[in-house]
Amino acid sequence: MGEKPISPSGENSGPEEERPVPRRVPVPLLSLFGFLISSMGALCGIGGGLFTTPLTHYGFRFPLRRAVPVSLAVVATGTISATVTESLRESSDVRWGLVGILVLSALAGNVLGFHLVPRIPVRTLKMIFVVLLLGVGLKVMLSAEHGELVSQVTLAWTDYLGVMGLGVCAGICVPLLGIGGGMILVPGLLFMVPEMGYLGTRATSMAVAAFIASRSLWRYSRQGQVDWHTARWLALGSLVGAWGGVALVHVPGVASSAQFAMGLVLWFSAVRFGFDVFGRKKTA
Repeated sequence: MGEKPISPSGENSGPEEERPVPRRVPVPLLSLFGFLISSMGALCGIGGGLFTTPLTHYGFRFPLRRAVPVSLAVVATGTISATVTESLRESSDVRWGLVGILVLSALAGNVLGFHLVPRIPVRTLKMIFVVLLLGVGLKVMLSAEHGELVSQVTLAWTDYLGVMGLGVCAGICVPLLGIGGGMILVPGLLFMVPEMGYLGTRATSMAVAAFIASRSLWRYSRQGQVDWHTARWLALGSLVGAWGGVALVHVPGVASSAQFAMGLVLWFSAVRFGFDVFGRKKTA
């Protein structure tokens, strides 16, 4: 049989993809969720989309394609807040030269990502989430050593090509999954430019995500696909939470513990998405 038709909301029609009416969560609880998500995101160098998209989809009962724009609102506000906070520190960890290269390449990937959004079935998106959540969760839990940040980073031209490719991959994932790209950028930069250390890769990743998530949110907003009631209150908590996360990450020992806890949460989310993908296979 062929693919199921796409409904106006962007979901595949059919029993396995039908969702109840979205919950209206109390405003204080929304802001609390935003605060906690961006605090953890700022600690680990991801925008928080890996938490927000599953929370909005399963907890708030939003269809997956409608959960993504709400997630981007949290990512955009959180990464902007974190980047501003990092930049105001006396010794900023943001590597602006790499940020420029990554933003330009991620913008190209972003265009491709929006082109793919209506063409990839929801089930496939959930399979992507399962793989990424498991992989990043394991990487996060095992990355206890953050390394020492060096003052200057020198790259060969081949390294720059690799960084550009990394940016393109991150840009593609942003509109598809409602993430900021940090789950790709942080492990990728640690592998390609290990002398930056964890603090440098985390801060640089957040700065890139601020640009790309904001642009993706703007595009979704123009299409009228953002539930602003939910998004704005999540974003309000996100602004404050990201500031707190940046302050905490520079306290010795805090980041390692937070990373391990985050890895466990990511694995739990992977199991939940995996149930939808594999546990309901007979329904399809």
